[in-house]
Amino acid sequence: MNLRNLDITQLAYLRAVARTGSVTGAATALSVAPQTVSGQLGVLEQRLGVALLERVGRGVRLTDAGRLVLEYATEMLSRGEDLLRALEGASGQPTSFAIGIDEIVPKLVARRFLDPVLALEPAPRLVCREGSEGALMDDLRARRLDAVLVPGPPADMQGLRVTLLATSAVAVFGTPALARRVRPRFPASLTGAPLLLPGAASEARRLVDGWLAARDLRPHVVGESDDAALREAFGAVGAGLLLAPEFIGSALRKVYGVERIGTLPELKARYFLVAPERRHRPPAQLAIEARAEAA
Repeated sequence: MNLRNLDITQLAYLRAVARTGSVTGAATALSVAPQTVSGQLGVLEQRLGVALLERVGRGVRLTDAGRLVLEYATEMLSRGEDLLRALEGASGQPTSFAIGIDEIVPKLVARRFLDPVLALEPAPRLVCREGSEGALMDDLRARRLDAVLVPGPPADMQGLRVTLLATSAVAVFGTPALARRVRPRFPASLTGAPLLLPGAASEARRLVDGWLAARDLRPHVVGESDDAALREAFGAVGAGLLLAPEFIGSALRKVYGVERIGTLPELKARYFLVAPERRHRPPAQLAIEARAEAA
């Protein structure tokens, strides 16, 4: 057995099957035919002389040998991808930086941390993709994204670099008319006040509900959305009060014309940048991480 038995494409197919749990899922993720994936993995098994997959119900899983191969394959593929990235930057040609943004992260928060990327010279082409944390983390581990911006550290941090970008108290914002009405006797005045909240299934909503219940405050919830920009748009026209991290208060006032009414100091918003561990981090990632020092 020698290195010619290892085909980088076949190793990538094995990684995709391990992540999706099926040949069909891997083929879809890789935009190839299922027969291509199964055929190439069959060739890899023959070359290595071991079974890499075993069938489980309607899917497949790695054998012990498959897990061993995947462990080394992941490192090899990551190094290869880092090499291509380094060569791309060394060529002097404009590069791209793809970042995933959790759908519950306010757009103004994302912009705050991405501004330094646009200030780079030469600036990379910034590709932003919004989605759920689970889907974004899958794309990050598959190297379809360079980094993700999330409101909490991932449960599994193996092979990842996690940087805390900011911690901020949560504040209540509203139009000047609502602010005049609610600011006196705040936070007791939240009872009966119109409030725009994150979706009921979110961790942010659980924390807000707990804070309100502990103080026996009963606002009138006029809307729920995981999209912070949608809550901000409704808040701008006076539909209700909105909650946002205090450190973007000036941007909220400038963009939406809302005022800070009061702070909920016990509630903290935190934002993290998650990226693969690399020997050479992209300039865009370094710029975002450097912004954390000033957040």
